[in-house]
Amino acid sequence: MRALWLIGVLVAALFPAWTLAQPAPDVRMVIDVSGSMKQNDPQNLRANALEFAATLLPPSARGSIWTFGTTVANPLPSGEVVETWRDRAGRMGAQLTDYQQFTDIERALRQTSSAAPDSANRHLILLTDGMVDLPASGSDKTSRDSASRQRIINELAPELASRGVVVHPIALSNNVDLPLLEQVAQTTGGLAAVANTPEELLRAFLDVLDRILPGDQVPIDDQQRFRVDDDIDEFNALLFHAPDADSPVLIGPDGQRYSRDDHPGSVEWQSSDRYDLITVPDPTPGEWQIDGDIGADSRVGIHADTVLRSAPLPATLYRGFSTPLDVWLASDGGALGTDERPEDFTVRAELRDLDGAVLADTELAPAQDHFQGELPGADQLGNARLTITARSDRMIRQQVQTVNVVAALSAVLSEDGTRIVVRANHPDLDVNNTKLSASLTGRALDIRQSGDREWTIAIPQTDPGQSLPVEIAAEAQLGGRTLHFDLPVVRLHPEAAVGLNGADLDHGITSDSRQQNDSLDADDSDTFTDGLTASQMADIAVDKARQSWRFAKPYVETYAQRPVTWIVIAVIVLLWMLLRWRRAVSRRRLARREEPSI
Repeated sequence: MRALWLIGVLVAALFPAWTLAQPAPDVRMVIDVSGSMKQNDPQNLRANALEFAATLLPPSARGSIWTFGTTVANPLPSGEVVETWRDRAGRMGAQLTDYQQFTDIERALRQTSSAAPDSANRHLILLTDGMVDLPASGSDKTSRDSASRQRIINELAPELASRGVVVHPIALSNNVDLPLLEQVAQTTGGLAAVANTPEELLRAFLDVLDRILPGDQVPIDDQQRFRVDDDIDEFNALLFHAPDADSPVLIGPDGQRYSRDDHPGSVEWQSSDRYDLITVPDPTPGEWQIDGDIGADSRVGIHADTVLRSAPLPATLYRGFSTPLDVWLASDGGALGTDERPEDFTVRAELRDLDGAVLADTELAPAQDHFQGELPGADQLGNARLTITARSDRMIRQQVQTVNVVAALSAVLSEDGTRIVVRANHPDLDVNNTKLSASLTGRALDIRQSGDREWTIAIPQTDPGQSLPVEIAAEAQLGGRTLHFDLPVVRLHPEAAVGLNGADLDHGITSDSRQQNDSLDADDSDTFTDGLTASQMADIAVDKARQSWRFAKPYVETYAQRPVTWIVIAVIVLLWMLLRWRRAVSRRRLARREEPSI
């Protein structure tokens, strides 16, 4: 319970007072208790989620907790997030091991979204392994599961969006139907995320709450400094760190040091094994310094009279499409005019991936009382953070929102391999303005419209022993422009041993955010790579590294400080290189061997 109290203080401090004037959010936690969670959530991250849910919501919100599997239950009905509600939520962890046999996601979304009260600001946070699994057997089960999945995408998600219900799916395993979760999030305006560790789960919740109740921050620079101006009434430093690491120290502009064990009585300091939260009222203006190693997700939230506001930022961005931005400085509920804001005031927007690499950026131009511009489209798919920073010599204001970057068009191979379904994800693309073409080994394939925003490509019968690439292209007429799209290659029989025009990198396409560019020319000049080109090997390495880094990061940060770790790594790398070299030499000798003449 002490951890719950600490995070409760954290949330109360993170969300500024101005958010209380917003319509009170109605947040409904919808937690999967199906049997598949035994395998897909072996760490029982859902118990952590309940703790976070009981404390991360601000006091202005309403909250409720739902569970679902074969049936749907509401063990904690909707109520104001007061201390008694938090206590009840914190005691519900044991109920998550009362597993049910199936996973009826459609029923869960319908019942939880339509339950009273009929609030205007309704958000569903769906924690699941994301696999539709209904009671049935044989071929009937496959058809029932598929029909329910299609109803969620084609009927239920649009209905929820029309009612203003936002769904934020958080997948608690990599064994998920991620395209389903992403599609629901895209349609309803929610944020989709995958959380494999308690740290990722906490940060996913913070990202979701940033969307529900956005607030101002000041940036932390590369030297771990941040600037406080005289307009800031209070700041709240949420500083992540490696497990069991020492708590960081704050150093004020006057050199005063603030530590966990030694700080003024007006300063609130809450500490856990993975983060510290420091609330400093009436801070001394000037440059503050953070002493100690902190995580990249650390942030400094502020309460101030002058704040940064923006038009609603979308939760989903589309690859290759720019995003319009409109921001302004506000005070007392109104925009500051050109004569009221600093003369040297500038506004810049950046899109970075979760490792901090810049994907797109732009400077916003003054437009009367606002600053406006367009963020260029990014090429990299997946989660990213959109940061808008407004600065002058006197003040800095920043807003950070996590977004999903998805492909404008996605292609999925059916389970039986007889067709490919192409779907328009971008809301402005449809069958009237978009034309598709597809080919298999140079042969054009038949394409038919199967919906207002959907096409079906018929696949002829092919040799199951060969892995063959289907190349798909699209051309769209939009806003007086002609746009061209080359979709990632869809590979038939990806498990086949013999491949054509490239190696199978991902066993078929299951998610836009995980598609690989498979249109690579074969190159047999490199016998050191088991038939893969250097470019393909690099693609595989980068993909696997990205998938593994976020899971391994907390452990790497701990063990990287031990010299023996680097010795072990060096030995492993040397042994691997020696093994690969010996295999390559052996293949070259076999290649040079000739049959004797008769």
